[in-house]
Amino acid sequence: MMKRWLLIAVLTLSACSSQEDNVLKAKSVLTPSEMLKKIRSNNEVQNEVVFTALPDDAVIDLLSFAQRAEQAGDYVQANSLLNKAVQIDPKNPEVSQMLAEIALLQEAWPNAEKFALQSYAFGPKLGGLCRRNWLTVHFAKAAQGQPMADYVLAKNLNECTLVPPVRM
Repeated sequence: MMKRWLLIAVLTLSACSSQEDNVLKAKSVLTPSEMLKKIRSNNEVQNEVVFTALPDDAVIDLLSFAQRAEQAGDYVQANSLLNKAVQIDPKNPEVSQMLAEIALLQEAWPNAEKFALQSYAFGPKLGGLCRRNWLTVHFAKAAQGQPMADYVLAKNLNECTLVPPVRM
């Protein structure tokens, strides 16, 4: 009788642990390109009020060339172009954010987090760039095993969004 209870207890415990393993396996981990897609999809909100400074024309060109290099999968060239842009305008938040996104694609999580926070420090505290900053930090921290609490991420994203009052 005692052996039967022991067997039932062991089987119950093993069944519980295998269910937990299945739950963990079912939870998908995003690839860096999926992370970037989610980050960039949160860029625009309708009727949002955002003011940004006009960047230097050379920086705009370098950003454009870096985006093309990124799309071609040439992250070394994209980094090189972005580093040239940093030399022209070291406090440009868009350049810092793009460096963060390239670092994310290269799975250089600490650099992605560092550049996103740098972009946030230099940039507007409202708008799509602000949301991209916090989502990049979120994914970089999660990839390092230090996920940002959901309520903290939601609070940061909410603070980045300012919509004008509804007019009737």
